[in-house]
Amino acid sequence: MFKRLFASRKHPYVPGLNQREKVEMDLSGNRLTMTLPPHSDYEGFRREPPPRRVNIHDPDQYDTGELLPEWQRSGIASYCGLLADRNWELYGPPWRTRPYGAVEFRTSIWRLDSMPEGMSCFNPSHFQQAIDRALYFGFGGPAHPDDSREKAPINWRLQRESGTTGFYFESHRDFSTYVNEPSPHEATFRASTLVLPLEDRYCLGISFSYLGYAPVDYCLANMNALRDSVLESVRLELGPTARTQLAEAQRQWPRASASENRDPIAWNYPKWRRGDYRKGEPNIVILEPGSPPPEFTP
Repeated sequence: MFKRLFASRKHPYVPGLNQREKVEMDLSGNRLTMTLPPHSDYEGFRREPPPRRVNIHDPDQYDTGELLPEWQRSGIASYCGLLADRNWELYGPPWRTRPYGAVEFRTSIWRLDSMPEGMSCFNPSHFQQAIDRALYFGFGGPAHPDDSREKAPINWRLQRESGTTGFYFESHRDFSTYVNEPSPHEATFRASTLVLPLEDRYCLGISFSYLGYAPVDYCLANMNALRDSVLESVRLELGPTARTQLAEAQRQWPRASASENRDPIAWNYPKWRRGDYRKGEPNIVILEPGSPPPEFTP
């Protein structure tokens, strides 16, 4: 309580920041461990504890996006089951009951249905192509022109883990099309994502989404420090199936590599309008197409 009494925008209070929980999950033989601050939500919404075991191969647990129009289908199925999701809120002094801002933490699993046979997440070049496709269909890319645009990947870097190559990147709100000047706190609307291979066609995503406050410099310094402390704790130990697939990928593509540094992708966005449901039109009607989705190159 003493820390909360002197909390400020520069030095906010994060409940349980130094009382972290060690989370361990068995992802079909792959062992994920990390240490996380406890979930906090001033409105009282709880999070269920993370599962000890997850069957990443259960087809009934994935959302394939089959209800979307064809042009919005990424071919990346997202795991729908319970994982290690939580919020971390940043508070001021006790007389301010609402938090200044919050970091939403999410653990996800992707099944890469669109990746052609003969390609593998354990090939860094193939895996980078899969991430580009994810950026196109999400993260404010052209496949969802009704969402806020994002600039990504930013601060791209390679992440070595258990002999594999993963990627860290950020997506930042793109204000270039704003008619009016954005509010100061909107500069904190950004996300950070770490993706690691699990098997040839499965990968793990660990993401942080910011809902921040002004002054932006204070906010980002605190939220980034929280993010980095969690990322530093992440360990992924591959199981027997994954190790066999990794060895085969390294044998088949011994010189495969990914980009060490990248600039944000300059997408061309489609021109569109809202559809008229009374005429049977879809929600989004494309008037002029934008960039096509990235294609895989074996």
